[in-house]
Amino acid sequence: MNLWRRAGKSRTSEGVNSHGKTESAAARSASRTLTDPAGHYACLGVAPWSSPDTITAAYRRKARLVHPDVPGSGDAAAFMELKQAYDVLAHPERRATYDRLARVAATPEQEPGEIDPMPFPEMRAAPARHPRWHDLPVVVWAGMAVMLLVGLIEVGLHLRSSPSQTRQEAIPATARDVPAPMPDEPARAIYGPAPVRLAGTPNYYIVPTSSAAMLWRAGDGKTAMVPWGPLPPFSAVQGLRLHKDTGMVEVRVTDTANGFVEAARLNPGDTAAASRAWCTYHAGPAPANGEVLSRGGTGRSRLTIDNRSGQPAVVKIRGADGAVLASVFLNPAGETALEGLPEVPARFEFATGEVWSRACHAFSAGMRARTLVGLLAVDTLSRLTIPPAPGVEVTDLSDQAFQHQ
Repeated sequence: MNLWRRAGKSRTSEGVNSHGKTESAAARSASRTLTDPAGHYACLGVAPWSSPDTITAAYRRKARLVHPDVPGSGDAAAFMELKQAYDVLAHPERRATYDRLARVAATPEQEPGEIDPMPFPEMRAAPARHPRWHDLPVVVWAGMAVMLLVGLIEVGLHLRSSPSQTRQEAIPATARDVPAPMPDEPARAIYGPAPVRLAGTPNYYIVPTSSAAMLWRAGDGKTAMVPWGPLPPFSAVQGLRLHKDTGMVEVRVTDTANGFVEAARLNPGDTAAASRAWCTYHAGPAPANGEVLSRGGTGRSRLTIDNRSGQPAVVKIRGADGAVLASVFLNPAGETALEGLPEVPARFEFATGEVWSRACHAFSAGMRARTLVGLLAVDTLSRLTIPPAPGVEVTDLSDQAFQHQ
């Protein structure tokens, strides 16, 4: 059944509300199938034949995004549904019972008074001798030779064809605006391709899974869908409507073209939520107290830093040109001493938060950044407390300004 012919009919499509969320009933209907009656596999985004390790990994990835303590993408109801699905599928006996009930539910029930069909009697054929190669007639040998020759010709033509003829069509360049904050070029080499933002006002982003999410489009003649190109995890998209019969969400790709993405690959959230989720996903191991995160200059000055904020904190010391001379992490109630700082005028910035992301050089949750007003010589400031002592003038700093390296 063609998606593009039914996109405009209310009985096959479901609108996305102003908050960027589809109706829960439609989402549950799209996720439940005969082999997954309660939608547990769809909730985790795995197949019914997935291994226990795959199920556990999928649960951990999604839990890091929808946990109620994660700002922006946290969703208590979604987390409870995810936990219920994991409690069933992670337990071997519960999962076996669930799969067995699914098979029973998929078997048509017998109507009252219906007579069971009589089984066919087993028939045994007389043993026969299988034909040998030399028994084949000449005509068969000639046909096999012709088929082999045609196959070799097609392979040769395929290898000589231009690579551009077999490559998937790329997503239009007008739809590849990278949202900020996102990794710089060196970080992309470590963490994979940077997310993209398609046209429109984003209300969903791509959830990371073991395989890339595919963007589909209508093929020639609108009789089938063909791949448009892969969407990296955390790419921001605008969902337009859910097609319940296929579980696909129609998304805006350009100002004049739409595509389709599997509903299970999407999570509600705007561009900022996608960026925070990217930073949280690539947070890396938590730094130790006093760990120097970066160093850009050396000298003979020494600075003692005392964190009294009750939250993890990071202090960045920037030169007059904005380059980071040093940055250090402190635990709550932690203290450390920075040695070897250059004797130059510098700006002292500090931020507190919940989860420090090594990929984004910032806290991905609950971050608040501030800076001491003006330039101060490092050798004249022997001790810094967070928050600063009374009388020290500070001002708020944007997350992007603090994140900048």
